[in-house]
Amino acid sequence: MLTPLKHLGETGPIEMSSGDGIVHWTFPIFACFVGDYPEQVLISGCKTGDCPKCPAKRLELGVLEGDYEYRDLAKILEVVATFENNPTRYSTACSEVGIKPIVHPFWEDLPYSDIYLGITPDVLHQLYQGVMKHLMSWVSTAFGEKDLDTHCQSLPPNHNLQAFSKGITSLSRVTGKEHADMCRILLGLVVDLKLPDGASPIPLIRAIRSLLDFLYLAQYPLHTSKTLQLLHQSLKQFHENKYIFVDLGIRNNFNLPKLHSLAHYVDSIKLFGTTDNYNTEYMERLHIDLAKDAYWATNHRDEYSQMMVWLQRREKIHWHENYLKWCLNPQSTIVLRSTDMAYNGTPTLTKWPSARAVDLDDVINKYSAKFF
Repeated sequence: MLTPLKHLGETGPIEMSSGDGIVHWTFPIFACFVGDYPEQVLISGCKTGDCPKCPAKRLELGVLEGDYEYRDLAKILEVVATFENNPTRYSTACSEVGIKPIVHPFWEDLPYSDIYLGITPDVLHQLYQGVMKHLMSWVSTAFGEKDLDTHCQSLPPNHNLQAFSKGITSLSRVTGKEHADMCRILLGLVVDLKLPDGASPIPLIRAIRSLLDFLYLAQYPLHTSKTLQLLHQSLKQFHENKYIFVDLGIRNNFNLPKLHSLAHYVDSIKLFGTTDNYNTEYMERLHIDLAKDAYWATNHRDEYSQMMVWLQRREKIHWHENYLKWCLNPQSTIVLRSTDMAYNGTPTLTKWPSARAVDLDDVINKYSAKFF
């Protein structure tokens, strides 16, 4: 763990001290930004309803294109730099490049950084609380709330599934975990339901299945070119079957920013790794302890100062509790281990192998050593 000591300029190195007291010069680079859609809009300077990464407008978000170009950072930086020289025409110049009139954003002088390239996918808000929330509403309208809840209540109990004894359509303020539990049973609920007027449910089931495939493929902890191809194919299959929602009168268009954001997942995974590296779910968990619980402990009037006092008191109680435990049990629970890396055991090997002259293809196919 490095502790910052002194900052040498806005974009220069930072002196940081490590645990052993040695001072290092570090050169941090802004690589990516993690946040939900309102935060992405705020930091990118685009208008609400547009894509914060690419210049696609709100009326173009419902169409899946083969390739998307990111916003031109060079042109935007040129416009942002003209604020001091020509403030009267600044608003018009910003509108021409597709952003709001923002004044000196923090990423203006950052080296080797592209804010529009660095906006990352958000599984929690874009998929679970976004696309899947819309999908639940569309499915409920297509099949009817009564039939959907009846099937949900008729599911046999299972240790790995959440039991929704009252159905799923009457739930309000649904959390991300509850949406995840719904997604596990959604396909089983609709697989044999009938659409009104005898319409074929096959395109609807394909659309649901493709979005669920995308949801789970996007959360893989390891990706290959094959899995990324499957990720793109599942999104493409949804766009090929989404017409069923228009035919049923559920949707007129699909110009949804969160649905459009799925088209950028493959490129972002190639650039920044798997989505578990930048999921907002980890930070949202802190809201419970540091915001929600603190708010409900107040009288909801001038709550900010009360929340700060409540959090400070909890922290003091926590440290005092740890101190009392240390006093009551003076014996240290820390086990000091030798730093010697020598291995004193005796390695043993089988005398005869269980299989002889195994073909390399058998190692990959039969023994599942795919990366052998």
